[in-house]
Amino acid sequence: MTTLRSRYPGLRPFDADEKQHFFGRDEEIEAVCRLLDLDNLTILHSPSGMGKSSLINAGILPTLSEIRNWDIPYHIVAIRFTNYDPELARLRRERQGLTVLDAELIKDPIDRFIDACLGEDNQWEEVIPMPKPSLWLSAKKMLVDQAVHPLRIVFILDQFEELFTYPEERVEEFARQLGELYHQVTPEEVRKGIDRKQIIDGAQDGSGKPLPSPKVAQLMAKIEEPLDAKILISMRSDKLHYLERLKAYLPEMMLNSYELRSFDIDQAKKAIAQPASLDGERFISPEFSISEDILDEIIGFLQDKLTRRIDPSQLQIVCQHIEQRIIERERKIKKH
Repeated sequence: MTTLRSRYPGLRPFDADEKQHFFGRDEEIEAVCRLLDLDNLTILHSPSGMGKSSLINAGILPTLSEIRNWDIPYHIVAIRFTNYDPELARLRRERQGLTVLDAELIKDPIDRFIDACLGEDNQWEEVIPMPKPSLWLSAKKMLVDQAVHPLRIVFILDQFEELFTYPEERVEEFARQLGELYHQVTPEEVRKGIDRKQIIDGAQDGSGKPLPSPKVAQLMAKIEEPLDAKILISMRSDKLHYLERLKAYLPEMMLNSYELRSFDIDQAKKAIAQPASLDGERFISPEFSISEDILDEIIGFLQDKLTRRIDPSQLQIVCQHIEQRIIERERKIKKH
């Protein structure tokens, strides 16, 4: 059974299934996709409420397959960062046998990244003896495990400003590992783990010298293959200065960035009128139209008097209210 949707999601972000009624952001979608094509690290930023998550979910991700230069398959790994909670961190240290919900709530950024790559299968001990998993290794293992080769991995790091609510040592560790991923550097711990595996699995010749293990040699060949990864970081503009803390590991951090602004008048009119005109079978409301006079009135009400631009979140709230009025009107008509 198909779930009916609102034409206007209000304050929640659009999701990937709502691409067909996400309007007004064509220029921004094209610009960010072009930046992703040019470099392996892109920063998308804006003030709160401009619709970064909606742009990613319903705009950028569905459009990636249309990029002309992307002639290989790609796999998307989306990570949404959450705020650090000292009490949950304490529980993490003290409690055993956490429930799934508890465990999800108290994952730190590195855990979230690794779980997004590997799910529950996040152990490499049977392959490479490692003291702990890493961003680079989890991305590489995901690539090795995929049946499709070559494969591009697109990492979406949303609400990235929440990283900086964590203790300084965790922020620095994440930055170091993200730098390894971006710069294609095989971590020293991985190389040491492979050496240990070579010793454990290696046979010896007649004189007692170690012989290369075919299994480890095959694994090493896969690990040495380039990791084709794109990283899109999304965060609030007022938190951009935090990125200075990552520059020791990612000096290129701000070279490829895009600011998402509020709607101009034409964009706002599209975001208001075009969802209303879509066929009503998929939506909670019937198809309806909004006259130019009403559009102008809505725009005038929402428009910032200085910039003459329109806040997307406020627009969604007003449009959601209009849709509810349409639904109520239809109910009254049917009763009579």
